[in-house]
Amino acid sequence: MTASSIAVLSHVPDPSIAVLRERAGLAGRDLVIYRAHLGELPDAGDHAAWVVLGGPQSAHADRDHFRPEVAALRDAVERNLPVLAICLGSQLLAEATGGRAHAGEHGLESGVIEVSSTSDAVPSGRYFSFHSDSMEAPAGAELLAKSERYLQAWRYGSALAVQFHPELDAAGFDAVLAFEADKLARFGVDVAALRADVAAPEASPTPSQRLLDSWLAGLPAHG
Repeated sequence: MTASSIAVLSHVPDPSIAVLRERAGLAGRDLVIYRAHLGELPDAGDHAAWVVLGGPQSAHADRDHFRPEVAALRDAVERNLPVLAICLGSQLLAEATGGRAHAGEHGLESGVIEVSSTSDAVPSGRYFSFHSDSMEAPAGAELLAKSERYLQAWRYGSALAVQFHPELDAAGFDAVLAFEADKLARFGVDVAALRADVAAPEASPTPSQRLLDSWLAGLPAHG
């Protein structure tokens, strides 16, 4: 553990973070995984930044379970620690900063989605998505991106929240689909068609790679 490393708060036993791991490696940053779903949380002073991942849990339905993590996130933002909050993580960040997580009004948003952005921090383009919950950003947040159905990105102080999944490659997204079979069935998703869309190649650097590179470049200098 070093002050230049990045804490990754996971909500599943074996998180799929291939793109994050690749881009962090290119930036010379080590990743330290915390099993947040088991109560493991970093101290805000131990790392240069945090990445808070998604997961199958619900930030609004499981509020009592998430109180310690929400409190830790609130403390991290108050300390001006850089935070990248992804999917469930973005909803937890909303709860931590005066916003609100809630059930999505437009059902399950899954597969590859088009994101329209107003900020270089979040390139417009195609991203992997899998969520049926959403959030209201806190008062004072800068809204950065949206899809046809949901708010997709916002910034609050030192924290950047994204509803989609820049950390995943196609294999990682396939692992999400296997994990979420019940939800896919409940929403009547054509999984074969979804997998075909996800498998379509995209020129590098992808929007996800560019987003992560931009965020990593903005972290405090090593040392």
